[in-house]
Amino acid sequence: MLQEMDADEYIIRLLRNNKLKVTPQRITILKLLINGGHFSIDQILNEARKIEPSISISTIYTTLNAFVKAGLVRSFELDGKTWYEIRKEPHVNVLCEDSGEIIDVNGVDIAWIENELRKAGIWIDDLIVIARGNCEEYLNKSKSK
Repeated sequence: MLQEMDADEYIIRLLRNNKLKVTPQRITILKLLINGGHFSIDQILNEARKIEPSISISTIYTTLNAFVKAGLVRSFELDGKTWYEIRKEPHVNVLCEDSGEIIDVNGVDIAWIENELRKAGIWIDDLIVIARGNCEEYLNKSKSK
């Protein structure tokens, strides 16, 4: 229970530091996202309703938009669906076509993309890299480490 309390306190601090109103719904949604992974609106709604049964789809959209605007959460489009993840270090989002899951691949130097864009006179706010591929070999290597 103490860990749960610490997580809530961390999330409350995070919301306040970003000048966002602290509500049970926002705590629930951010707690889900902080645990990692990529979530669609439907997944967030289903998971959030396990904790806050009365939470509405409108609240989910409004909250996610506030989180994205504050820079806490990143969203990206893939196959006509919007996905949300907690904002973290630059990485590549890979759609594993063999399993259908989206994985993060860290340690890939993508800073050169931003540098090339700057050279062209483009200053970007966010860089989201999405790749598609067969991930079986990568996932097997990750499991064996």
